[in-house]
Amino acid sequence: MSSASETVENASILSDSGAHDGNRLWIGNIDPKITEYHLVKLLEKFGKVKQFDFLFHKSGPLEGQPRGYCFVNFSTREEAERAIQRLNGKLALSKKLVVRWAHAQRFETFRNEKSMPSSLEPSSSGGRSL
Repeated sequence: MSSASETVENASILSDSGAHDGNRLWIGNIDPKITEYHLVKLLEKFGKVKQFDFLFHKSGPLEGQPRGYCFVNFSTREEAERAIQRLNGKLALSKKLVVRWAHAQRFETFRNEKSMPSSLEPSSSGGRSL
């Protein structure tokens, strides 16, 4: 018999690729006192929630406790945009929520590397003279 946390955590693995259709948000900095139920009820105010993945620690000293972030898929892009506009930076219990497109986070590091000063890029000649 699997626990509810394992079922929810495995939901994203078992879901089909159609669920990741550009309407998926990442919500972080979630206060540990906020329950799955309350978070879903809050998100439903912005549109139809197609998929909700609330993640828990699987092992270690925090096993069974929330990781502090979740993923949500809305039916339409407009619903997802509305959730970002209205929830990002809003105080939820003791923490301000961070709401952004789920896919944006994966590539953020690569984008930052591209903005390296030309003096540090491998193609630049030598280094700075002192």
